Amino acid sequence: MQLLITSLNYIVSFAVLITIVRMYFTVNKLWKRKSDVEVAHSISLFAYFLAICVHLPFMLKFILIDKNYMTAANDLVNIVGYSITILIGTGFWVRQNRWIKFGDLIRRALRLERNEAGHLVKSFLRPKGAHQILSILEKVAYLDNTLNDREKKLITEFAKFWKLDLPTFEDWEIAANTTMLEVRQSIEDYLDVSPPIEQVAELLDIITLIIKSDDIVTLEEHMLLEEVTSMINSYVKNTNVKKMHYILLVPQSEEQFDSVRDIFPDASLENRRGGRVFIRGQFFSKEFAEEVCKKYIALGIFSISEEAES
Repeated sequence: MQLLITSLNYIVSFAVLITIVRMYFTVNKLWKRKSDVEVAHSISLFAYFLAICVHLPFMLKFILIDKNYMTAANDLVNIVGYSITILIGTGFWVRQNRWIKFGDLIRRALRLERNEAGHLVKSFLRPKGAHQILSILEKVAYLDNTLNDREKKLITEFAKFWKLDLPTFEDWEIAANTTMLEVRQSIEDYLDVSPPIEQVAELLDIITLIIKSDDIVTLEEHMLLEEVTSMINSYVKNTNVKKMHYILLVPQSEEQFDSVRDIFPDASLENRRGGRVFIRGQFFSKEFAEEVCKKYIALGIFSISEEAES
């Protein structure tokens, strides 16, 4: 029995040492950045106050009643570390706060935390990429160059439900000048944030609802819906499409070659049939790709679509 007690005492001593090392590395990372206002704002004073409230009574009990000073030291190390973290969280070492009273720093930090208290909960309740979804819906609604009351109501209800700012006049102005290709790019950017599959499937339903809300589906809306449906189905089912339609930009002169390279610096360059072509985008739908080609041709850039293995 004595051997067990001795072993436990060594284990407790080792645990206290681990606590000291852990707290050192925790505070050390913060201490190096104690003058950074963003670091100060990222620390929850209330959480660390609660942590101290948990450790303090145990420390007093171990000292005054149990006479277990080693265990009390473990709580003391935590209290000291949390106290330093609280000081950093108040912005005490931030340069612009040097003339502010310590009490005012604490009150300001707690006020900021109170204002941010619901952010985490809202992030769980709000769909991933909610702002991107709202922007996509605005652009889809204006794709036919008109915005009817039903479309506007659908988008407004979406914004209100997810506690988003309602679209401003400037937002609608931007949406009104959006092309079919830009709408597709916005959806692609949204899929890049890896939203939940169920949410993506619902987005397709909402886009379809908006496009068909006025009982008139324009050619551009039809092509976009066809392209987006393939995009989203590929994402939802996690399948690779065997063949895609690529846009080839074919410069007709050295001057045009330089211009295309300046306009599309990220476009890959390949040699095809004895000439140099830029590959600009890949699309699921042949009709969509051909429509994009027309946009480039209108700009004076000869372009064709080509189906190839993806």
